[in-house]
Amino acid sequence: ILSPQYYKVKEDIKKINKILPVYSLTRGLTQKNLQKIIEGAFKDYYLLLKSEEILPQFITQKYDLMPKAKAVYEMHFPKNWDSLKKAKDSLAFEELLIFQMGMRATKEYLLGKKRSNIYRDFNLSPFLNNLPFKLTRGQKRVLKEILQDLNSEKVMNRLLQGDVGSGKTVVAASIIYLAYKNGYQSAFMAPTEILAQQHYENLNKFLNPFGTKVEILKGNMGAKRKEILEKIKKNQISVVVGTHALLQEDVEFANLGLVITDEQHRFGVRQREELVKKGFYPDVMVMSATPIPRTLALTLYADLDISIINEMPKGRKKIATYLVNSELKHRVYKFMISEVEKGHQVYIICPAVEKNNFGLLSVEEKYDEIVKEFPDLKVGILHGKLKNAEKDKVMEDFLSKKIQVLISTTVVEVGVDVPNATLIIIENAERFGLAQLHQLRGRVGRGNLDSCCILITDSREEDARERLKVLLKTSDGFEIAQKDLELRGPGEFLGEKQHGLPEFKFAGYINNLKMIEETKKLADFIYDKGLIKTKEFEKIREIVSERIRHL
Repeated sequence: ILSPQYYKVKEDIKKINKILPVYSLTRGLTQKNLQKIIEGAFKDYYLLLKSEEILPQFITQKYDLMPKAKAVYEMHFPKNWDSLKKAKDSLAFEELLIFQMGMRATKEYLLGKKRSNIYRDFNLSPFLNNLPFKLTRGQKRVLKEILQDLNSEKVMNRLLQGDVGSGKTVVAASIIYLAYKNGYQSAFMAPTEILAQQHYENLNKFLNPFGTKVEILKGNMGAKRKEILEKIKKNQISVVVGTHALLQEDVEFANLGLVITDEQHRFGVRQREELVKKGFYPDVMVMSATPIPRTLALTLYADLDISIINEMPKGRKKIATYLVNSELKHRVYKFMISEVEKGHQVYIICPAVEKNNFGLLSVEEKYDEIVKEFPDLKVGILHGKLKNAEKDKVMEDFLSKKIQVLISTTVVEVGVDVPNATLIIIENAERFGLAQLHQLRGRVGRGNLDSCCILITDSREEDARERLKVLLKTSDGFEIAQKDLELRGPGEFLGEKQHGLPEFKFAGYINNLKMIEETKKLADFIYDKGLIKTKEFEKIREIVSERIRHL
Protein backbone atom coordinates (compact mmCIF):
# COMPACT_ATOMS: atom_id res chain seq x y z
CA ILE A 1 0.00 0.00 0.00
CA LEU A 2 1.51 3.34 -1.04
CA SER A 3 1.10 6.35 1.29
CA PRO A 4 -1.62 4.85 3.55
CA GLN A 5 -3.83 7.23 5.57
CA TYR A 6 -5.17 6.34 9.03
CA TYR A 7 -8.52 7.29 10.51
CA LYS A 8 -9.20 7.18 14.26
CA VAL A 9 -12.76 5.95 14.78
CA LYS A 10 -14.73 5.90 18.03
CA GLU A 11 -17.40 3.54 16.71
CA ASP A 12 -17.07 -0.21 16.47
CA ILE A 13 -15.06 -0.76 13.24
CA LYS A 14 -17.39 -3.60 12.19
CA LYS A 15 -20.35 -1.21 12.04
CA ILE A 16 -18.63 1.27 9.74
CA ASN A 17 -19.39 0.81 6.07
CA LYS A 18 -18.14 3.90 4.28
CA ILE A 19 -16.44 4.57 0.98
CA LEU A 20 -14.52 7.83 1.42
CA PRO A 21 -13.43 10.21 -1.33
CA VAL A 22 -9.76 11.02 -1.97
CA TYR A 23 -9.11 14.61 -3.09
CA SER A 24 -6.11 16.46 -4.45
CA LEU A 25 -4.74 18.49 -1.55
CA THR A 26 -2.62 21.57 -1.00
CA ARG A 27 -0.34 22.27 1.95
CA GLY A 28 -2.18 22.64 5.27
CA LEU A 29 -5.29 20.80 4.10
CA THR A 30 -6.08 17.21 5.09
CA GLN A 31 -8.42 14.68 3.50
CA LYS A 32 -10.58 14.72 6.62
CA ASN A 33 -10.93 18.55 6.55
CA LEU A 34 -11.81 18.65 2.87
CA GLN A 35 -14.31 15.79 3.21
CA LYS A 36 -16.12 17.74 5.95
CA ILE A 37 -16.10 20.99 3.93
CA ILE A 38 -17.50 19.28 0.81
CA GLU A 39 -20.14 17.37 2.76
CA GLY A 40 -21.22 20.68 4.30
CA ALA A 41 -21.33 22.32 0.88
CA PHE A 42 -23.69 19.61 -0.36
CA LYS A 43 -26.11 20.31 2.50
CA ASP A 44 -26.14 24.04 1.71
CA TYR A 45 -26.30 23.80 -2.09
CA TYR A 46 -28.20 20.57 -2.78
CA LEU A 47 -31.29 22.45 -4.03
CA LEU A 48 -29.11 24.50 -6.37
CA LEU A 49 -27.65 21.26 -7.74
CA LYS A 50 -31.18 19.97 -8.39
CA SER A 51 -31.79 22.99 -10.63
CA GLU A 52 -28.74 21.97 -12.71
CA GLU A 53 -30.67 18.99 -14.16
CA ILE A 54 -30.62 19.40 -17.94
CA LEU A 55 -31.84 16.04 -19.23
CA PRO A 56 -35.60 15.65 -19.88
CA GLN A 57 -37.34 13.10 -17.68
CA PHE A 58 -38.09 10.68 -20.54
CA ILE A 59 -34.32 10.28 -21.11
CA THR A 60 -33.41 9.72 -17.44
CA GLN A 61 -36.20 7.12 -17.16
CA LYS A 62 -35.48 5.31 -20.42
CA TYR A 63 -31.74 4.96 -19.71
CA ASP A 64 -32.15 4.49 -15.93
CA LEU A 65 -29.97 7.49 -15.04
CA MET A 66 -29.56 9.02 -11.59
CA PRO A 67 -30.87 12.56 -11.13
CA LYS A 68 -27.95 15.01 -11.53
CA ALA A 69 -27.86 16.21 -7.90
CA LYS A 70 -27.89 12.67 -6.54
CA ALA A 71 -25.24 11.51 -9.05
CA VAL A 72 -22.85 14.32 -8.05
CA TYR A 73 -23.37 13.55 -4.33
CA GLU A 74 -22.85 9.81 -4.89
CA MET A 75 -19.59 10.53 -6.76
CA HIS A 76 -18.28 12.01 -3.49
CA PHE A 77 -20.04 9.97 -0.80
CA PRO A 78 -21.43 6.78 -2.35
CA LYS A 79 -23.67 4.37 -0.47
CA ASN A 80 -21.88 1.42 -2.06
CA TRP A 81 -19.80 0.49 -5.12
CA ASP A 82 -22.87 -0.11 -7.32
CA SER A 83 -24.17 3.35 -6.46
CA LEU A 84 -20.80 4.89 -7.35
CA LYS A 85 -20.75 3.13 -10.74
CA LYS A 86 -24.30 4.26 -11.53
CA ALA A 87 -23.42 7.87 -10.60
CA LYS A 88 -20.34 7.81 -12.85
CA ASP A 89 -22.30 6.23 -15.72
CA SER A 90 -25.12 8.79 -15.38
CA LEU A 91 -22.73 11.76 -15.52
CA ALA A 92 -20.75 10.15 -18.37
CA PHE A 93 -24.00 9.61 -20.34
CA GLU A 94 -24.93 13.30 -20.02
CA GLU A 95 -21.40 14.37 -21.02
CA LEU A 96 -21.35 12.08 -24.07
CA LEU A 97 -24.85 13.13 -25.16
CA ILE A 98 -23.85 16.82 -25.11
CA PHE A 99 -20.73 15.90 -27.10
CA GLN A 100 -22.73 13.89 -29.67
CA MET A 101 -25.27 16.69 -30.07
CA GLY A 102 -22.47 19.18 -30.56
CA MET A 103 -21.01 16.97 -33.28
CA ARG A 104 -24.40 16.64 -34.97
CA ALA A 105 -24.98 20.42 -34.77
CA THR A 106 -21.56 21.04 -36.31
CA LYS A 107 -22.29 18.62 -39.15
CA GLU A 108 -25.71 20.21 -39.77
CA TYR A 109 -23.97 23.56 -40.07
CA LEU A 110 -21.25 22.28 -42.41
CA LEU A 111 -23.71 20.39 -44.65
CA GLY A 112 -25.54 23.64 -45.23
CA LYS A 113 -22.43 25.23 -46.77
CA LYS A 114 -22.16 24.92 -50.54
CA ARG A 115 -18.83 24.89 -52.30
CA SER A 116 -17.45 28.30 -53.27
CA ASN A 117 -14.10 26.97 -54.59
CA ILE A 118 -14.81 25.44 -57.99
CA TYR A 119 -12.25 22.94 -59.30
CA ARG A 120 -11.92 22.56 -63.06
CA ASP A 121 -8.55 20.83 -63.37
CA PHE A 122 -8.40 17.38 -61.70
CA ASN A 123 -5.32 16.07 -63.57
CA LEU A 124 -2.87 14.71 -60.97
CA SER A 125 -0.69 12.84 -63.50
CA PRO A 126 2.17 15.41 -63.68
CA PHE A 127 2.49 15.37 -59.88
CA LEU A 128 2.24 11.56 -59.50
CA ASN A 129 4.63 10.87 -62.40
CA ASN A 130 7.24 13.08 -60.75
CA LEU A 131 7.24 11.07 -57.50
CA PRO A 132 10.23 8.72 -56.97
CA PHE A 133 7.81 5.97 -55.85
CA LYS A 134 4.40 4.56 -56.70
CA LEU A 135 1.40 5.25 -54.43
CA THR A 136 0.03 2.34 -52.40
CA ARG A 137 -3.51 1.09 -53.04
CA GLY A 138 -4.57 2.74 -49.78
CA GLN A 139 -3.23 6.14 -50.87
CA LYS A 140 -4.95 5.83 -54.27
CA ARG A 141 -8.29 4.94 -52.64
CA VAL A 142 -8.07 7.91 -50.25
CA LEU A 143 -7.17 10.28 -53.12
CA LYS A 144 -10.22 9.05 -55.05
CA GLU A 145 -12.46 9.87 -52.03
CA ILE A 146 -10.92 13.36 -51.76
CA LEU A 147 -11.35 14.03 -55.50
CA GLN A 148 -15.05 13.11 -55.19
CA ASP A 149 -15.33 15.74 -52.43
CA LEU A 150 -13.64 18.41 -54.53
CA ASN A 151 -15.91 17.57 -57.46
CA SER A 152 -19.10 17.74 -55.38
CA GLU A 153 -21.27 20.66 -54.29
CA LYS A 154 -20.38 20.39 -50.60
CA VAL A 155 -17.31 21.70 -48.84
CA MET A 156 -14.83 18.96 -47.93
CA ASN A 157 -14.47 18.14 -44.21
CA ARG A 158 -12.39 14.99 -44.05
CA LEU A 159 -10.26 13.16 -41.50
CA LEU A 160 -7.28 11.31 -42.98
CA GLN A 161 -6.14 8.57 -40.62
CA GLY A 162 -3.04 6.52 -41.23
CA ASP A 163 -0.35 4.82 -39.24
CA VAL A 164 3.02 6.53 -38.72
CA GLY A 165 4.85 6.29 -42.06
CA SER A 166 1.80 5.30 -44.16
CA GLY A 167 2.25 8.29 -46.51
CA LYS A 168 -0.31 10.90 -45.44
CA THR A 169 1.99 13.81 -46.37
CA VAL A 170 2.10 12.72 -50.04
CA VAL A 171 -1.70 12.66 -50.13
CA ALA A 172 -1.74 16.16 -48.61
CA ALA A 173 0.82 17.36 -51.18
CA SER A 174 -1.34 15.91 -54.00
CA ILE A 175 -4.39 17.96 -53.07
CA ILE A 176 -2.28 21.06 -52.40
CA TYR A 177 -0.99 20.62 -55.98
CA LEU A 178 -4.60 20.50 -57.26
CA ALA A 179 -5.54 23.59 -55.23
CA TYR A 180 -2.54 25.43 -56.71
CA LYS A 181 -3.44 24.34 -60.27
CA ASN A 182 -6.96 25.69 -59.72
CA GLY A 183 -5.75 29.04 -58.36
CA TYR A 184 -6.26 28.50 -54.61
CA GLN A 185 -3.90 29.01 -51.71
CA SER A 186 -3.35 26.32 -49.05
CA ALA A 187 -2.58 26.57 -45.34
CA PHE A 188 -0.88 23.68 -43.53
CA MET A 189 -0.86 23.83 -39.72
CA ALA A 190 1.40 21.64 -37.54
CA PRO A 191 1.57 21.51 -33.72
CA THR A 192 5.28 22.38 -33.29
CA GLU A 193 7.81 24.53 -35.15
CA ILE A 194 10.15 21.63 -35.74
CA LEU A 195 7.32 19.53 -37.25
CA ALA A 196 6.22 22.53 -39.35
CA GLN A 197 9.83 22.81 -40.62
CA GLN A 198 9.79 19.11 -41.55
CA HIS A 199 6.51 19.50 -43.48
CA TYR A 200 7.84 22.66 -45.18
CA GLU A 201 10.90 20.76 -46.45
CA ASN A 202 8.82 17.79 -47.65
CA LEU A 203 6.20 19.95 -49.42
CA ASN A 204 8.97 21.98 -51.07
CA LYS A 205 10.53 18.76 -52.36
CA PHE A 206 7.19 17.54 -53.79
CA LEU A 207 5.86 20.85 -55.17
CA ASN A 208 8.89 22.91 -56.16
CA PRO A 209 9.25 21.27 -59.62
CA PHE A 210 5.86 22.77 -60.58
CA GLY A 211 6.72 26.34 -59.58
CA THR A 212 4.54 26.15 -56.46
CA LYS A 213 5.78 28.75 -53.97
CA VAL A 214 5.89 27.19 -50.48
CA GLU A 215 6.72 29.33 -47.43
CA ILE A 216 6.96 28.75 -43.67
CA LEU A 217 5.64 31.15 -41.05
CA LYS A 218 7.18 31.00 -37.58
CA GLY A 219 6.76 33.04 -34.42
CA ASN A 220 10.07 34.96 -34.43
CA MET A 221 11.00 35.91 -37.99
CA GLY A 222 11.62 39.65 -37.61
CA ALA A 223 11.44 41.72 -40.83
CA LYS A 224 11.11 38.61 -43.02
CA ARG A 225 7.70 37.88 -41.46
CA LYS A 226 6.32 41.21 -42.74
CA GLU A 227 7.61 40.43 -46.24
CA ILE A 228 6.00 36.94 -46.21
CA LEU A 229 2.66 38.34 -44.93
CA GLU A 230 2.61 40.84 -47.81
CA LYS A 231 3.22 38.07 -50.35
CA ILE A 232 0.45 35.88 -48.85
CA LYS A 233 -1.94 38.83 -49.11
CA LYS A 234 -0.99 39.41 -52.77
CA ASN A 235 -1.32 35.69 -53.70
CA GLN A 236 2.43 35.42 -54.42
CA ILE A 237 2.70 32.44 -52.06
CA SER A 238 0.63 29.33 -52.78
CA VAL A 239 1.28 27.25 -49.66
CA VAL A 240 1.90 28.52 -46.13
CA VAL A 241 3.14 26.07 -43.50
CA GLY A 242 3.19 27.06 -39.85
CA THR A 243 2.16 26.49 -36.25
CA HIS A 244 -0.36 28.58 -34.29
CA ALA A 245 1.43 31.54 -35.93
CA LEU A 246 -0.94 31.02 -38.89
CA LEU A 247 -3.90 31.99 -36.67
CA GLN A 248 -2.67 35.51 -35.91
CA GLU A 249 -4.81 38.38 -37.12
CA ASP A 250 -2.18 39.85 -39.44
CA VAL A 251 -2.12 36.64 -41.56
CA GLU A 252 -4.42 37.48 -44.48
CA PHE A 253 -4.89 35.22 -47.49
CA ALA A 254 -5.87 36.39 -50.96
CA ASN A 255 -7.68 33.19 -51.90
CA LEU A 256 -7.50 30.46 -49.24
CA GLY A 257 -9.11 27.33 -50.67
CA LEU A 258 -7.62 24.48 -48.62
CA VAL A 259 -6.82 24.06 -44.91
CA ILE A 260 -4.86 21.05 -43.66
CA THR A 261 -4.05 20.41 -39.99
CA ASP A 262 -1.61 17.73 -38.91
CA GLU A 263 -2.04 15.78 -35.66
CA GLN A 264 -5.60 17.06 -35.22
CA HIS A 265 -5.90 16.04 -31.55
CA ARG A 266 -3.17 18.56 -30.65
CA PHE A 267 -5.39 21.43 -31.82
CA GLY A 268 -8.72 22.66 -30.55
CA VAL A 269 -11.70 22.75 -32.89
CA ARG A 270 -11.70 26.52 -32.39
CA GLN A 271 -8.12 26.80 -33.60
CA ARG A 272 -8.99 24.86 -36.74
CA GLU A 273 -12.02 27.09 -37.31
CA GLU A 274 -9.93 30.25 -36.77
CA LEU A 275 -7.82 29.17 -39.73
CA VAL A 276 -10.89 28.21 -41.78
CA LYS A 277 -12.31 31.73 -41.27
CA LYS A 278 -9.36 33.18 -43.19
CA GLY A 279 -10.96 31.84 -46.37
CA PHE A 280 -14.50 31.69 -47.70
CA TYR A 281 -15.58 28.15 -46.69
CA PRO A 282 -12.31 26.46 -47.76
CA ASP A 283 -12.02 22.67 -47.98
CA VAL A 284 -10.66 21.12 -44.78
CA MET A 285 -8.59 18.00 -44.22
CA VAL A 286 -7.33 16.98 -40.78
CA MET A 287 -4.63 14.32 -40.48
CA SER A 288 -3.96 11.99 -37.58
CA ALA A 289 -1.35 9.28 -37.06
CA THR A 290 -3.13 8.11 -33.90
CA PRO A 291 -4.98 4.95 -34.98
CA ILE A 292 -8.53 4.97 -33.60
CA PRO A 293 -10.83 1.99 -34.28
CA ARG A 294 -13.43 2.93 -36.88
CA THR A 295 -16.42 2.52 -34.52
CA LEU A 296 -14.91 5.04 -32.13
CA ALA A 297 -13.65 7.38 -34.88
CA LEU A 298 -17.17 7.62 -36.34
CA THR A 299 -18.25 9.03 -32.98
CA LEU A 300 -15.28 11.18 -32.02
CA TYR A 301 -15.13 12.72 -35.50
CA ALA A 302 -18.84 12.61 -36.32
CA ASP A 303 -18.64 15.98 -38.10
CA LEU A 304 -16.01 14.67 -40.54
CA ASP A 305 -15.94 12.10 -43.32
CA ILE A 306 -13.24 9.51 -42.61
CA SER A 307 -10.55 8.17 -44.91
CA ILE A 308 -8.05 5.55 -43.75
CA ILE A 309 -4.71 4.53 -45.27
CA ASN A 310 -4.47 0.98 -43.98
CA GLU A 311 -1.24 -0.24 -45.57
CA MET A 312 2.42 0.75 -45.51
CA PRO A 313 4.61 1.59 -48.52
CA LYS A 314 6.66 -1.32 -49.92
CA GLY A 315 10.16 -1.70 -48.54
CA ARG A 316 9.43 -0.20 -45.09
CA LYS A 317 11.41 -2.24 -42.60
CA LYS A 318 9.68 -4.01 -39.72
CA ILE A 319 10.77 -2.86 -36.26
CA ALA A 320 12.02 -5.79 -34.16
CA THR A 321 10.17 -5.72 -30.82
CA TYR A 322 11.24 -7.44 -27.58
CA LEU A 323 9.69 -7.79 -24.11
CA VAL A 324 12.17 -8.10 -21.22
CA ASN A 325 12.37 -7.48 -17.46
CA SER A 326 14.77 -5.09 -15.74
CA GLU A 327 17.16 -7.94 -14.81
CA LEU A 328 18.32 -7.76 -18.44
CA LYS A 329 18.93 -3.99 -18.20
CA HIS A 330 22.72 -4.28 -18.60
CA ARG A 331 22.34 -6.36 -21.77
CA VAL A 332 19.92 -3.69 -23.07
CA TYR A 333 22.48 -0.96 -22.25
CA LYS A 334 25.23 -2.95 -23.98
CA PHE A 335 23.06 -3.09 -27.10
CA MET A 336 22.34 0.67 -26.76
CA ILE A 337 26.07 1.46 -26.68
CA SER A 338 26.70 -0.74 -29.75
CA GLU A 339 24.02 1.25 -31.65
CA VAL A 340 25.59 4.57 -30.58
CA GLU A 341 29.04 3.31 -31.67
CA LYS A 342 27.57 2.66 -35.13
CA GLY A 343 26.63 6.36 -35.20
CA HIS A 344 22.94 5.69 -34.51
CA GLN A 345 20.69 7.38 -31.94
CA VAL A 346 18.48 6.09 -29.12
CA TYR A 347 15.27 7.07 -27.30
CA ILE A 348 14.61 6.01 -23.69
CA ILE A 349 10.98 6.58 -22.62
CA CYS A 350 9.86 6.87 -18.98
CA PRO A 351 6.28 7.32 -17.71
CA ALA A 352 7.06 10.09 -15.15
CA VAL A 353 8.97 13.38 -15.14
CA GLU A 354 10.11 13.49 -11.49
CA LYS A 355 10.91 11.00 -8.75
CA ASN A 356 7.67 9.65 -7.23
CA ASN A 357 6.18 7.14 -4.79
CA PHE A 358 4.25 5.17 -7.42
CA GLY A 359 7.01 2.85 -8.57
CA LEU A 360 7.28 4.73 -11.88
CA LEU A 361 10.67 5.42 -13.42
CA SER A 362 11.18 9.12 -14.04
CA VAL A 363 13.02 10.93 -16.80
CA GLU A 364 15.16 12.77 -14.23
CA GLU A 365 16.25 9.59 -12.40
CA LYS A 366 17.01 7.79 -15.67
CA TYR A 367 19.03 10.79 -16.92
CA ASP A 368 21.17 10.77 -13.72
CA GLU A 369 21.66 7.00 -14.02
CA ILE A 370 22.73 7.05 -17.70
CA VAL A 371 25.03 10.08 -17.27
CA LYS A 372 26.71 8.44 -14.26
CA GLU A 373 27.13 5.04 -15.94
CA PHE A 374 28.12 6.37 -19.40
CA PRO A 375 29.85 9.75 -18.86
CA ASP A 376 31.03 9.95 -22.49
CA LEU A 377 27.51 9.74 -23.95
CA LYS A 378 25.80 12.92 -25.15
CA VAL A 379 22.48 12.66 -23.33
CA GLY A 380 19.41 14.94 -23.66
CA ILE A 381 16.22 15.22 -21.62
CA LEU A 382 12.70 16.05 -22.85
CA HIS A 383 9.35 16.31 -21.06
CA GLY A 384 6.11 18.29 -20.99
CA LYS A 385 7.22 20.66 -18.22
CA LEU A 386 9.81 22.28 -20.50
CA LYS A 387 8.83 25.45 -22.37
CA ASN A 388 8.00 25.01 -26.08
CA ALA A 389 11.20 26.77 -27.15
CA GLU A 390 13.25 24.43 -24.91
CA LYS A 391 11.48 21.35 -26.33
CA ASP A 392 12.15 22.51 -29.89
CA LYS A 393 15.85 23.13 -29.07
CA VAL A 394 16.25 19.61 -27.63
CA MET A 395 14.59 18.04 -30.72
CA GLU A 396 16.76 20.15 -33.04
CA ASP A 397 19.89 18.96 -31.21
CA PHE A 398 18.68 15.34 -31.48
CA LEU A 399 17.90 15.78 -35.17
CA SER A 400 21.34 17.30 -35.82
CA LYS A 401 23.01 14.41 -33.86
CA LYS A 402 24.32 16.64 -31.05
CA ILE A 403 22.36 14.32 -28.71
CA GLN A 404 23.00 10.56 -28.95
CA VAL A 405 20.51 9.33 -26.33
CA LEU A 406 17.27 11.21 -25.69
CA ILE A 407 15.51 10.44 -22.40
CA SER A 408 11.90 11.53 -22.67
CA THR A 409 8.28 11.12 -21.61
CA THR A 410 5.61 10.41 -24.24
CA VAL A 411 5.93 13.96 -25.66
CA VAL A 412 7.87 12.32 -28.53
CA GLU A 413 4.89 10.03 -29.26
CA VAL A 414 4.02 11.73 -32.53
CA GLY A 415 6.21 14.11 -34.42
CA VAL A 416 9.56 14.61 -35.99
CA ASP A 417 11.27 12.03 -38.17
CA VAL A 418 14.79 11.20 -36.96
CA PRO A 419 15.97 8.69 -39.62
CA ASN A 420 19.14 8.00 -37.63
CA ALA A 421 17.24 6.80 -34.50
CA THR A 422 17.31 2.99 -34.48
CA LEU A 423 16.48 1.99 -30.89
CA ILE A 424 13.69 2.91 -28.49
CA ILE A 425 13.71 1.55 -24.92
CA ILE A 426 10.39 1.91 -23.04
CA GLU A 427 10.53 1.61 -19.24
CA ASN A 428 7.45 0.54 -17.19
CA ALA A 429 5.86 -0.55 -20.49
CA GLU A 430 2.82 -1.97 -18.65
CA ARG A 431 1.83 1.60 -17.73
CA PHE A 432 1.09 2.57 -21.33
CA GLY A 433 -1.79 1.68 -23.63
CA LEU A 434 -1.01 -0.55 -26.62
CA ALA A 435 -1.91 2.21 -29.10
CA GLN A 436 0.43 4.58 -27.29
CA LEU A 437 3.27 2.04 -27.26
CA HIS A 438 2.74 1.51 -31.00
CA GLN A 439 3.01 5.28 -31.53
CA LEU A 440 6.23 5.37 -29.54
CA ARG A 441 7.62 2.41 -31.49
CA GLY A 442 6.95 4.41 -34.66
CA ARG A 443 9.63 6.94 -33.61
CA VAL A 444 12.29 4.53 -34.91
CA GLY A 445 12.53 2.83 -38.28
CA ARG A 446 12.02 6.17 -40.03
CA GLY A 447 14.97 5.62 -42.38
CA ASN A 448 16.45 2.56 -44.09
CA LEU A 449 18.31 1.29 -41.00
CA ASP A 450 17.34 -1.84 -39.04
CA SER A 451 15.50 -0.68 -35.92
CA CYS A 452 14.46 -2.13 -32.60
CA CYS A 453 11.97 -1.48 -29.77
CA ILE A 454 12.60 -2.94 -26.29
CA LEU A 455 9.71 -2.99 -23.82
CA ILE A 456 10.82 -3.31 -20.18
CA THR A 457 8.37 -4.46 -17.52
CA ASP A 458 8.63 -6.10 -14.12
CA SER A 459 4.88 -6.57 -13.85
CA ARG A 460 3.96 -10.03 -12.59
CA GLU A 461 0.38 -9.69 -13.72
CA GLU A 462 -0.22 -12.23 -16.48
CA ASP A 463 -2.81 -9.95 -18.12
CA ALA A 464 -0.30 -7.09 -18.44
CA ARG A 465 2.33 -9.31 -20.09
CA GLU A 466 -0.24 -10.93 -22.41
CA ARG A 467 -1.40 -7.46 -23.45
CA LEU A 468 2.17 -6.37 -24.25
CA LYS A 469 2.73 -9.53 -26.30
CA VAL A 470 0.20 -8.17 -28.84
CA LEU A 471 2.96 -5.74 -29.93
CA LEU A 472 5.33 -8.64 -30.60
CA LYS A 473 2.79 -10.23 -32.94
CA THR A 474 1.64 -7.30 -35.09
CA SER A 475 2.71 -3.89 -36.35
CA ASP A 476 -0.75 -2.92 -37.69
CA GLY A 477 -1.75 0.21 -35.74
CA PHE A 478 -5.48 -0.29 -36.31
CA GLU A 479 -5.38 -3.92 -35.20
CA ILE A 480 -3.48 -2.84 -32.07
CA ALA A 481 -5.93 -0.01 -31.37
CA GLN A 482 -8.85 -2.43 -31.75
CA LYS A 483 -7.20 -4.82 -29.27
CA ASP A 484 -6.64 -1.91 -26.87
CA LEU A 485 -10.32 -1.02 -27.17
CA GLU A 486 -11.32 -4.61 -26.32
CA LEU A 487 -8.92 -4.89 -23.38
CA ARG A 488 -9.04 -1.42 -21.83
CA GLY A 489 -12.30 0.07 -23.10
CA PRO A 490 -12.66 3.40 -24.94
CA GLY A 491 -11.57 5.45 -21.90
CA GLU A 492 -8.00 5.68 -23.18
CA PHE A 493 -9.12 7.37 -26.40
CA LEU A 494 -11.79 9.52 -24.74
CA GLY A 495 -9.40 10.56 -21.99
CA GLU A 496 -7.09 12.22 -24.49
CA LYS A 497 -8.00 15.64 -25.79
CA GLN A 498 -9.48 14.16 -28.93
CA HIS A 499 -11.12 16.56 -31.31
CA GLY A 500 -9.74 19.51 -29.41
CA LEU A 501 -12.61 19.55 -26.92
CA PRO A 502 -11.92 19.88 -23.20
CA GLU A 503 -10.96 16.51 -21.72
CA PHE A 504 -13.93 14.37 -20.74
CA LYS A 505 -14.38 14.42 -16.97
CA PHE A 506 -16.46 11.25 -16.68
CA ALA A 507 -16.62 9.56 -20.08
CA GLY A 508 -12.90 8.74 -19.87
CA TYR A 509 -13.75 6.17 -17.17
CA ILE A 510 -16.30 4.15 -19.10
CA ASN A 511 -15.19 0.77 -20.38
CA ASN A 512 -17.72 -0.12 -23.06
CA LEU A 513 -18.66 1.18 -26.46
CA LYS A 514 -22.37 0.71 -25.88
CA MET A 515 -22.85 4.07 -24.16
CA ILE A 516 -21.02 5.89 -26.95
CA GLU A 517 -23.24 4.22 -29.56
CA GLU A 518 -26.42 4.81 -27.51
CA THR A 519 -25.73 8.53 -27.06
CA LYS A 520 -25.01 8.89 -30.78
CA LYS A 521 -28.34 7.25 -31.69
CA LEU A 522 -30.16 9.40 -29.13
CA ALA A 523 -28.56 12.63 -30.42
CA ASP A 524 -29.61 11.72 -33.99
CA PHE A 525 -33.15 10.93 -32.78
CA ILE A 526 -33.38 14.31 -30.98
CA TYR A 527 -32.36 16.15 -34.17
CA ASP A 528 -34.28 14.03 -36.66
CA LYS A 529 -37.56 14.38 -34.69
CA GLY A 530 -37.04 18.12 -34.18
CA LEU A 531 -37.00 17.69 -30.38
CA ILE A 532 -33.97 19.97 -30.11
CA LYS A 533 -36.32 22.93 -30.72
CA THR A 534 -38.71 22.05 -27.87
CA LYS A 535 -38.81 23.60 -24.37
CA GLU A 536 -37.67 20.32 -22.78
CA PHE A 537 -34.31 20.70 -24.53
CA GLU A 538 -33.85 24.41 -23.82
CA LYS A 539 -30.91 23.95 -21.41
CA ILE A 540 -29.19 21.40 -23.66
CA ARG A 541 -29.75 23.71 -26.64
CA GLU A 542 -27.95 26.53 -24.83
CA ILE A 543 -24.96 24.31 -24.02
CA VAL A 544 -24.74 22.98 -27.60
CA SER A 545 -25.06 26.52 -29.01
CA GLU A 546 -22.13 27.57 -26.84
CA ARG A 547 -20.19 24.56 -28.15
CA ILE A 548 -20.58 25.62 -31.79
CA ARG A 549 -20.81 29.40 -31.38
CA HIS A 550 -17.33 29.84 -32.89
CA LEU A 551 -18.66 28.50 -36.20
